[in-house]
Amino acid sequence: MFGKLSVRNIPEQIFRALEDLATRHDRSTEGEARQAITAWVKPELAEQTRSSRRLELSQRLNKMLDQVNADRNVKLTPSEIAEEIGQEHAEEVENWFFGLAEPSFSQLSAVAAVLGVDPNWLKHGKEKLYPVEYHRPSENPFAACDWLLKWTPPLRGSEGQTLKQLHLVREESRSGSLYLIKESNEGHFVTYTTPVHVSEDIGAGGEAALAALFVTLQLLYKIYTNGSQLTVAGYQLHSDDISQLASGQTNPGSLLRGRDSRKSTWWEDIWHREMVGKHEYWPGWRSLCERIQGVIAKRPYLTDVRARISRGEVTAVADVDAA
Repeated sequence: MFGKLSVRNIPEQIFRALEDLATRHDRSTEGEARQAITAWVKPELAEQTRSSRRLELSQRLNKMLDQVNADRNVKLTPSEIAEEIGQEHAEEVENWFFGLAEPSFSQLSAVAAVLGVDPNWLKHGKEKLYPVEYHRPSENPFAACDWLLKWTPPLRGSEGQTLKQLHLVREESRSGSLYLIKESNEGHFVTYTTPVHVSEDIGAGGEAALAALFVTLQLLYKIYTNGSQLTVAGYQLHSDDISQLASGQTNPGSLLRGRDSRKSTWWEDIWHREMVGKHEYWPGWRSLCERIQGVIAKRPYLTDVRARISRGEVTAVADVDAA
């Protein structure tokens, strides 16, 4: 019981009719009055709930559009989204963004598929706006490179796309965590966290992973510089930017290509003996490179792969698949 209401001066005719209804419904007069008030107020409560849901959807849609546009020179508009998902008129979609109308789940799924965001986030506010997956790179350089060179969509709607850019990100910290970001030809992103640390703070398991990574990057570089249509770029990002990246709430492209972007050629030089001494990308860079080169030298399989790369036996994506 949340409150008590006393109503006076009810017209006699109305009161008698209320008593008759109570008798017919086998309720007390007070119970009938309570039922009448509930029936009168319920539609207003339902409208308030609908308005609240429309408002929340509107906020998510506008956040999504802001994030998508953060990495675009020509900003996308609701009317263009309407056209992309096959709507006949823009007004309905514009009303979603204003909170004046509520889209269906299938319409929200269509928007998510077009823009490369998670439909569950758009529908319910769950999951991450941009997909973030976990991936452990293979210690077989051919298998690792094969995965790196393919678009691996985690969301419905981007299956037919191709990989346009591969971004290799090292956290600018003592641990040097490695992140892999794939970008499709339609501007969709997938961020992959990995257990790899590009740092001297590693044990034997970390050495094995880095040794394989060095040779994988050498193989990737060979393919990348042999007329590949794929763009590969390296970065060093501050921990704050990494946190945003891993949260899945920020457009990866806006972090990578933003004003404070920390583009770096570390991935091109870390495996290259002649280039190591010319740079100092982070404290301990040279000693790490020397340490891992020593690990590779003790692993016949990795030294054999390096020899094949040097002889030009692997120069394209097809060669990786064949290997």
